[in-house]
Amino acid sequence: MRSEWDMVFVTSGAEGLAELARSPFDVVVADMRMPGMNGAEFLNRVMRLHPGTIRLVLSGQADSDLVLQVEGAAHQFIAKPCDPGILRTVIQAASEIGGRMRSEEIRRVLGGIAHLPVLPAAYQEIVALLAIEATTVEDLGRVVQKDPGMTGNILKLVNSAYFGLRQRVSDPAEAVAFLGVDTLKALALVHGVFSQIQAVPEGFNCEHLWRHSLRLATASREIAKMEGLGRGLESDCFTGGLLHDVGLLLLASGFPDEYRRIEELLASSSLEILDAEMEVLGVHHGEVGAHLLGLWGLPGTVVEAVAHHHCPRQSIGVSPERIVHVAEALSTAAGDCGVFGVERPLAPASLREPPGRRLEAWKLVLERLDEV
Repeated sequence: MRSEWDMVFVTSGAEGLAELARSPFDVVVADMRMPGMNGAEFLNRVMRLHPGTIRLVLSGQADSDLVLQVEGAAHQFIAKPCDPGILRTVIQAASEIGGRMRSEEIRRVLGGIAHLPVLPAAYQEIVALLAIEATTVEDLGRVVQKDPGMTGNILKLVNSAYFGLRQRVSDPAEAVAFLGVDTLKALALVHGVFSQIQAVPEGFNCEHLWRHSLRLATASREIAKMEGLGRGLESDCFTGGLLHDVGLLLLASGFPDEYRRIEELLASSSLEILDAEMEVLGVHHGEVGAHLLGLWGLPGTVVEAVAHHHCPRQSIGVSPERIVHVAEALSTAAGDCGVFGVERPLAPASLREPPGRRLEAWKLVLERLDEV
């Protein structure tokens, strides 16, 4: 690692703050327990003084009393004992995410959000369990049961018309068996983000955002199946669809006054939401959400699908990025008009569509979802 990065090691939080005052650092890794100043206090100070710095914390089971103190100040928790290879991978992913997007502007905006969501604990626990060969669906069900809100959302989904089950499911472990682990991970992630949001501006409909995200996730996965992309990319399509508007939630909750201005612009002009966000905040929700998910170590295909779901890049072929974009455009054109309910007709020029008959087949996927 020393040959790849310029690194500085210190023995206390005070020394760390002194180094940060001397020169900027892209990433800070702190232990939760340090002499003189614990990791929670140190990272909270780093967040206030250097909001653009990526903040990672090493934490063990004995640190549970400090976790609440660092909530919002750490972008990612890393469990101790930590293999150096895992730490290297986490730092690499976190430092590279800025290279994909306009990192300085995004860091400025994210630094202004007082309570930035952290990687949900349930998601981390599920990922850890899945790394253990002997893990059962009952083990995963017990994780779900710890959170009544997540239990309700998962049972609601598995009993919905999307799955068409003949009997009602009431046991979280049974629900996990029907949903599959990839869907469970995505649901745990999005529920954890939603539950950490403290307030949104009046008129911002979180319930609609949840339904829209779930519909888009389901449609994106079905399209991926139709295209024969394989289980891995089907999962990425579902996760990208479910999380595509997480940046919208972050910006609306972090900047309620600015977002009221964005709502006014949408209602009084023909601006699209990305243009309105850029005019008011200088960033848009796709790149903000992608930046956070990149810090959390989600797959690059998911990060790119979230970043570009309104404006995919040219010549990317049939990919999660293209599928989530088309599903979003078609969903909006069909009347699923977003959290503010501002209708926009489908503009063919802005739809980076798949060729010919493929688009018609993809439309049918969304139409079938509307029928269930």
